[in-house]
Amino acid sequence: MKRSGLAEATRNVHRSAGLRGFWAFATLPAGARRALAAVVGVALLADGVLALLAQTPLPTAIVDVGALIAIGAFAWRPPVAATVLAAWGLVATLLGAAGSYSLALAISVGLVTSTCSRWLSVAYCVATVAWAIVAEGFGQGFVQGGGVGGVAVGVASGLIGWGFRGGRARESQLAADIDRLKRESASAVQMERDRIADELHNIIAHDITTVVMQARALELVDDPVSRDTSRRAITDAATQALTDIRRMLRLVQGRDETVGGAGAGTVSLPATLQSLSLALGSMGASVELSLPGSEISMSNTIETTLVHIAREAATNVMKHARQTPLIRLAVSSDREGVTLQVWNAPSNGGDDLGTDETGYGLKRMNDRVMLLGGTFVAGSDETGWTVTATVPRF
Repeated sequence: MKRSGLAEATRNVHRSAGLRGFWAFATLPAGARRALAAVVGVALLADGVLALLAQTPLPTAIVDVGALIAIGAFAWRPPVAATVLAAWGLVATLLGAAGSYSLALAISVGLVTSTCSRWLSVAYCVATVAWAIVAEGFGQGFVQGGGVGGVAVGVASGLIGWGFRGGRARESQLAADIDRLKRESASAVQMERDRIADELHNIIAHDITTVVMQARALELVDDPVSRDTSRRAITDAATQALTDIRRMLRLVQGRDETVGGAGAGTVSLPATLQSLSLALGSMGASVELSLPGSEISMSNTIETTLVHIAREAATNVMKHARQTPLIRLAVSSDREGVTLQVWNAPSNGGDDLGTDETGYGLKRMNDRVMLLGGTFVAGSDETGWTVTATVPRF
């Protein structure tokens, strides 16, 4: 996959001792590296030709070649290049070419400030000024009073380099912001997918399972009353499924009508448990429903979560224990929170509804409870299967 320019800019920042480290640096863009290498190559070729023609003094030629090689090293390791370039001033002074070399140092200030750390940039600028003073003091100035002009050239070059440095920093920050927004967008999409998956699972797991169970019951019974009960259960479950699908579509489209719409309002846990007890009783099981004597004070989020868990647990009983003789639904509360328990006795067999059980329902029940800071336990023993969820009331 091709990297974007902004992402490439952030990857070009190398750290050898952290962001504030003396040797920290940023490589030049690929195009700038190629251009710098080409310019240095042409300059080296020109110096070689002039030296062969004896138009350039040998000491000056040596100083120039060393300076050009050091400048070329900025394409790969800017801190090394800056250090060598500053240290080469001693050779230039000994060979009597400090004046022209000071000008080369000044011109290179922009490369140093745009690629090297702040501390190394400051050290290089100090070295540039020092060699300019030395050149003036030893009478090796490029022209009379050329030290002042060299400093001016260095300041201009440094400002240009600092401008490039700031632009790169802004690009890096923009790239980081883009990456962050991409992560946030991906997270939001995943959350929306999870919400849709939960809604679909609730519809399929409960309402459609009820329809399938009652439709099969119609094939097995001849009693008019039982058949009529099954038909009503099928009608109610199918209607609820359609309502849930419409509500899910409103959620997906961003039109979550929580007030005044179909199916609006908070679902009541006691009403849900009473409805589930009737549905479970239609399987022929004896259902024991235990509710507190007074209304439990809890938040809408807690009550909605317990409703989802109750429906999921009841659906599992319909799918896997249709021939169980006894089912218990119980809700209790104390200062710690609210506890919902769904228990069923071992089934007498013949419970396969042809569904593909993946464990998604149990996992999502556990996730919902954990998210609210509660505890969730589901398992079986010789007495039957139990699902217990405890959540704080608020």
